[in-house]
Amino acid sequence: MKQNPEEMTMSEVLSMANFDLPAVNDVIEGEVVRVTNQEVTVDIHGATEGTIYLNELTLDKVDSAKDVVKIGDKIKAMIKKVDDEQILLSRRALLEYERFQELKTAFEKGETLVAKVERVVKGGLIVNIGLEAFLPANMIDVKYVSDLNQYVSQEIPVRIVEFNARNRKIKVSRKMVIAEQLKAARDEQFSTLALGEIVEGEVVRIEKYGAFVRFGSLEGLVHISEISHLPVANVEDALTVGQKVSAKVIKIDGTKLQLSIKATLMTPFEQFASTHQVGDVLDGQVVRLMDFGAFVEVTAGVEGLVHLSELSWDHKAKLDEVVSEGQTVRVRILSMDNKNHRLALSIKQVEQDPWVAFGHQVGDVIKGQVTNVTDLGAFIKVAPYIEGLCHYTEASWNPQMKLASMVAPMDEVEVKIISLDAKKHRLGLSLRQVKSNPWESVTFKTLDVVKGTVVATNDRGAFVAVEEDVVGFLPMNQITEKRISRVEDVLTVGQEVEVKVTRFEPKQFKLELSIRRIVEDAEREEFNNYMQKQEAMENETLGDLFGDALKNLL
Repeated sequence: MKQNPEEMTMSEVLSMANFDLPAVNDVIEGEVVRVTNQEVTVDIHGATEGTIYLNELTLDKVDSAKDVVKIGDKIKAMIKKVDDEQILLSRRALLEYERFQELKTAFEKGETLVAKVERVVKGGLIVNIGLEAFLPANMIDVKYVSDLNQYVSQEIPVRIVEFNARNRKIKVSRKMVIAEQLKAARDEQFSTLALGEIVEGEVVRIEKYGAFVRFGSLEGLVHISEISHLPVANVEDALTVGQKVSAKVIKIDGTKLQLSIKATLMTPFEQFASTHQVGDVLDGQVVRLMDFGAFVEVTAGVEGLVHLSELSWDHKAKLDEVVSEGQTVRVRILSMDNKNHRLALSIKQVEQDPWVAFGHQVGDVIKGQVTNVTDLGAFIKVAPYIEGLCHYTEASWNPQMKLASMVAPMDEVEVKIISLDAKKHRLGLSLRQVKSNPWESVTFKTLDVVKGTVVATNDRGAFVAVEEDVVGFLPMNQITEKRISRVEDVLTVGQEVEVKVTRFEPKQFKLELSIRRIVEDAEREEFNNYMQKQEAMENETLGDLFGDALKNLL
């Protein structure tokens, strides 16, 4: 009678002539006939059964065998043990082998795999790519990773870099995959990158000579000179790792990129111009003195020129008398040249133009102080920063009077304003017009004899004042009928004389005098009188003679 295989012992099964007992490591295929939480029973050739325990059923972590297979499933397994009691099978070993072969092929082909990070170990991570593999810390990323725990339970792309078939040890690298991804991304981004393009990036590394900025998959150097429009002594003072920045691509040299942060920023001058306008008054610091003026820094990186003409309303003031380097001064903006970044400033125009505030007009008589006397005339200060000129022709009504003999520097004088141009800062003054013109009030006329005083002499004659500031000229040949070589031999300064007016043109201030004409006219008059007397006497004598003759005739 045929026995039920389930009731047969292993020896009875083995004694069956037509049954070939599988050997250890053989791979068999059977049907699942029973499943519990901890094991699976597989029918082998309908003759015997093998057992697969839960830990040998799958490579995955499961709580029950029922989660993996069910009755009736056809599965393959590897023979692990054969004895009188049972046949032990391992589906896990077969799966590991198959997976191992797949991984070997992936290693040889350089394929990228998805790995799940299981745990952190010394020196790296243990990941599962179907089998456990080791991911060294220095192969996790292209940049240094300090916290490995952040990757636990994550799925990451890796590539097998070491495959030991003998002891089945596998080493993988995520860094290699990322590097290739970055390279591909860099190549694509680089192909569209244009010179002058503005990019948004992050500072990833700082060196003494500059900072490296990563934007997308590319990285470029911002040299220390391209960080700011203002001088940067230390890169760390201007930038920090992780800082978000905008930069301009200024040079592409092969795969090397040079960036500029300052090229995306307003220049200090542009920023200043956006918040200031002509006429603004602000404080600044004198940074440099030149022959033509002083440079004043009104804000960091922005300097303006105060020309010599804009230092002070006192046009005689010297540069070093008004300002010095390091001094803080108030200035007014006169002009801004945005194109050439030039700024014209004025110190004097912070205050109101004294010429505008002068408060006087033509015709006013004011007091002033003589500051200088030249051949042109006398310069007279009549108010702070206001100086006028008294031309030498306006010194005295006496055209012979020398200005230098009338006034000297520091003299206090009274003058009359005869012209005023506030816009051009010109002031005409007169010393003589403080008084009325004496030439217009004199009563004598040509041929009159007047008295005067000798006030000066020269080698041509003498000057005689006939009234205050009315001085006539007495030529040497009109002093006396005698020939003289020196005026001083006949006349002395201060001597009173009687003179005849020989020429009088008051509008031209011309008066010519003569002493000789008085004498000559007197002599001529005396001669004329004598002649008239003689003529009268002669007429009387003839009358008498003719009278007597007539009487005799009668």
